[in-house]
Amino acid sequence: MKTAAIKHSVPSSHEIRSGGRIVFSLLMRTLLFFVFGIGFVGLFALVGHADPLKAAERWWPFQAIFANAATFLILRYWIHKEGSTYRSMFKVRKGELGKLARQFCLLLIVGFALGGIPLFAFSYLLLGTVVPPDTMFQSLPVWAAIIALVVFPLSNGLVETPTYIGYALPRLYKKTGILWVAVMMTGLALAFQHIVLPMVFDVPYMLWRFLSFIPLAIALGFIFSRTKKLLPIALAHYVMDLQLGAQVFLVSLG
Repeated sequence: MKTAAIKHSVPSSHEIRSGGRIVFSLLMRTLLFFVFGIGFVGLFALVGHADPLKAAERWWPFQAIFANAATFLILRYWIHKEGSTYRSMFKVRKGELGKLARQFCLLLIVGFALGGIPLFAFSYLLLGTVVPPDTMFQSLPVWAAIIALVVFPLSNGLVETPTYIGYALPRLYKKTGILWVAVMMTGLALAFQHIVLPMVFDVPYMLWRFLSFIPLAIALGFIFSRTKKLLPIALAHYVMDLQLGAQVFLVSLG
């Protein structure tokens, strides 16, 4: 299968007159995570919490949810301006369900392997312990944990890989003509967003968050360049994020 085919997933009416939107699509989610994270910190500061930054940490699912909502609106607007629809990124042809199901199962294996092993490896190398920090598994009020369990993985699956893999990657490839450059740029941007989710301003921790997601992010770009199918990637991403939401929910029950 020719990888050049992903160039043609960009609507023909859009000739990429400027790289500004592409660059912003790579940085947008990091900026949104930061903005909404600071919003939570400010909120806790206003109510007089002794440590607003620490208090905001456990609300990271909502930091993500708000950023996901903003991402969806921006991404949908961009795609509409190009004469296409958001739904078109997930298009499935008749008779492809079996093939997509096999891709989904393979992606789950790849996802949990490349998403899990680096977390432990870089935790050991950067933080001095094989067991990663449990920063993301802090309790919330049960009502909030239920919302996080349902909305966080769904909203993340609908916008995260679509932004980087479905939107930015084909446009970068069309702009540069070099697949590995497009894959590396989108992969690094996807991994980089994790440094501010949650908001922990500690350099080793932030570096751990960044480096741990690079292998999976780059692998997803190359997989998409071969399959040209975003739906299995988004579904696998949803399942992986669902287990994060489930762990937050279980901790909140205790």
